[in-house]
Amino acid sequence: MELLTKFIIFVYETHYSFFLTCALIFLSSCIKEEALNPEADILTFSFNEGCLRAKKAEIGNDYIIVYPKKDVNLRDSAITQIELSEGAVYEKIANPYSNDTLFFIDVTSQSKEYTKRYSVVESYFPSVFDFENWAKPSTGFLYENPKEGSLQWFSSNNGAAIAWNQSTRPATDYLIRKIAQPVSGNTAAELRTMAGPGNIMGIINIPCLSGSLYLGGFDPLTGLSNPLRSTRFGVPFNDGKPVRLTGYYIYKEGAGDYIESDGKLSARKDTCSIYALLFKTDSQVQFLYGDNIATSPNVIARAEINPATILQKNDFTYFEIDFDYDSYAVPFSWKELNNDAYKITIVFASSHRGQYYEGCPGNTLIIDNVELIYEVEN
Repeated sequence: MELLTKFIIFVYETHYSFFLTCALIFLSSCIKEEALNPEADILTFSFNEGCLRAKKAEIGNDYIIVYPKKDVNLRDSAITQIELSEGAVYEKIANPYSNDTLFFIDVTSQSKEYTKRYSVVESYFPSVFDFENWAKPSTGFLYENPKEGSLQWFSSNNGAAIAWNQSTRPATDYLIRKIAQPVSGNTAAELRTMAGPGNIMGIINIPCLSGSLYLGGFDPLTGLSNPLRSTRFGVPFNDGKPVRLTGYYIYKEGAGDYIESDGKLSARKDTCSIYALLFKTDSQVQFLYGDNIATSPNVIARAEINPATILQKNDFTYFEIDFDYDSYAVPFSWKELNNDAYKITIVFASSHRGQYYEGCPGNTLIIDNVELIYEVEN
């Protein structure tokens, strides 16, 4: 009996020690510190209220675009709002050169593994777009977008770079490129429709890529998951009331079959797009997107070439299109214009329905010497 009692006590103590050890291991794994955040991103950014013409800055992968009001010096202004990735820290770095880059912001991740440098760039609306100056907006790819003074054009090059994921692809192989065939000066902008990369990691199918050039911004985070929301149309505009858009174009239709959005081929005819629109911003609308640019109730006026009238010639064709205010419900207001409530965008596309990843490969649109004509108050 005594031996049996000792055996029972031994078994109990042995099992108790085993379960206690397991419990301690489980608890230690629960209270172990989580991995530190490796992200180094700026999520929101702003200066003092009243300094900017747009309520929000345009934040890209490694740049921030701000639109200062007239006679406002932002180079030495204090940052009043900046939100970073969790745990990240930042440092403001002065820019010693006199150009449109105000300063830099270095963001270091919580894990201290990564540091990203943002350029803070101020932008003003130019009088003429001559496509003489080009810049590489991404440090990871070689494509270029045109830049007019301090105003940066955005293009489908931004999304194509993500889709192709080829860091060594030269700028001349992208959808939009500079060419030595201008109306005047040295270069013009050429937009091309090309076959797409197809299915990307089972996330999205891109059978066709259209060359598009527009004023606005690009959100790389939604470039593949929701491409119609990745293009953000509109830049602040309060110079006057837009009345006319003029410029020169050459259009050549592609010789191949039309690629539908599902990848099937058809005999459908393609064409290009040339248009501009003015819209009102509010607490809910700061940009227009690919899925609402044609239907937004915030649109005030639109100027567009009828695609059916586009000419195919070897030489440049001059265009002049008036802004239509009568077809839209939102009336133009000088007061709202002067209070920075309006944005404008200008859009060129080598395929009319290119935003839906369809079009005719080989479609080519060349643009040069574009001018926005507007009335001033009084």
